[in-house]
Amino acid sequence: MVIKSTCLSLSIISKSLTPSLMNILHKLKVTAVAGLVVGLVSINGSATAQQATPQKAPQQQAQTISDQDIKLFVDASTRLMELQQESEKAMLVILEEEKLSVDKFNALAQAHQQQKLADAEGTAAEKAAFNKAIGRMMEMQPDIEKNMQTAIQKDGMTMERYEQIMLAYQQDPAVQAKIQKLMGL
Repeated sequence: MVIKSTCLSLSIISKSLTPSLMNILHKLKVTAVAGLVVGLVSINGSATAQQATPQKAPQQQAQTISDQDIKLFVDASTRLMELQQESEKAMLVILEEEKLSVDKFNALAQAHQQQKLADAEGTAAEKAAFNKAIGRMMEMQPDIEKNMQTAIQKDGMTMERYEQIMLAYQQDPAVQAKIQKLMGL
């Protein structure tokens, strides 16, 4: 249930993010499904930079990623997972305080995403609680983004390099194998 609620709440929060932040959020969700990382990462202009830069072939990516880069990536990803768990707990506390079940929140979140909240099944009190919960979650966003950025940059990795390795992980089985081996997966 925690993952279910967080995915939707993060999706709602992502509507207020810039396109580059939404791009990072999407990448993190994709990577999380693979068992690597989840969370929000803040970077300015990353989507534009990635679109303007031609993508290397997977073999070239594996060759340009050093073992040290992979270690930094895994360390940063581990910190991101811890931060994500903290964020999930905080979001669940908000739902409890607003007296919303995860299922009701998810139903209202889906309606909100489809811009049909007014037509959604739920009482006026539930919809008001949902709006308040979303507002509180969005207030958390700047701190979450700052903490995620700090987690990535702690050991000297840049945001751009983290994104490059994440992309290589998604596209290159050799990079996936190296990262999974280091993570003990």
